[in-house]
This record gives sequence, structure tokens and C-alpha cells, in this order.
Amino acid sequence: MTTYEPPPYAQPQPQGPYYPPARSRPLGVTILAILMIIEGVFLLIGSLGLFGLATLMSSQDFLDQLGQDVPGWILEMGPALFGALGVVLLIMAIVAFFLAWGFLKGKRWAWMIGVIFVILSIVSSVVSSLASLSLANLATMGLSILIPVLILVYLLLPSTKAWFTS
Repeated sequence: MTTYEPPPYAQPQPQGPYYPPARSRPLGVTILAILMIIEGVFLLIGSLGLFGLATLMSSQDFLDQLGQDVPGWILEMGPALFGALGVVLLIMAIVAFFLAWGFLKGKRWAWMIGVIFVILSIVSSVVSSLASLSLANLATMGLSILIPVLILVYLLLPSTKAWFTS
């Protein structure tokens, strides 16, 4: 009876190209990207509405229908003001779409801009609530700060931060 003995060395395995393990995007990052896309769509719609309003305000028929109730300076500055606001909203929509793309692709710059925007949102909520000094605004300040704080905490988690490497 013969026994089988393995070869004294392991057989070399064929070497192929090295593929690093695929990273998996955290679900929260996907949700933030979807929310940024939704925000971008609303900003785009708002921008188009302001452009339409600027066009209407330059129409004499529209101005005649407004009558004397509207101050003259609004009638004169209306098209330029609404057009400028439309451009601002359009830029914000483009930034929101790029930020969503950066979140989905794990871009480091998207994480930094996201953190900056969330901090600015928190500061803006505090300032606007304290500026009005009404009890209702102070009560809603908690909610308007809670969501950005939760997003900030989530973005600062090491597991979330690890997604944003490129």
C-alpha cells in the first residue's frame, strides 16, 4: 500500500491583476446624496420660477394689472432683482448636484463642503432664531438645529469619514 505525499512545495498560483476590495457606501451617505438631489431639483424649480417672474415683471401688461398698490421701486428693480435671485438659486442647485455626486463617489472635497454647509446651517438657524426673539421661533430653533447637528455628527463618524477617501 502506497501513501500519497504532497509535493515539498506549494504549486504557484496564477497571478492576475490586483483588485482592491470594493468599498461599500454607507446607507446614510446615500440618503444624504438623495436629499441633496431633491434639494437641487427644488432649487432649480425655484430658479426657473424667479426667471419667469423677472420676465413677467418686465411686461407692461403685467405691470398695469398690478395697479398702484405696488411701490414703484419694486416695479423698477423687480426684473433685475428676481433675475439675480434666480441666478443665485441656479448656482446653488448646481452646487447641490455636484455635492450629491461627490457624496455618491466618496470624494473628500464633498465631505469637507458638506461639513461646512451643515455648520453654516446650524449658525444660520441660531442667528435667525435669536434675531426674532419670539417664543415660537425659539421653540422651533431646537428642531431646526437638531437635524443639522445629527447630520454633522454622522459625517464626523470614523466609519462615514472612511468612505470619503478620494
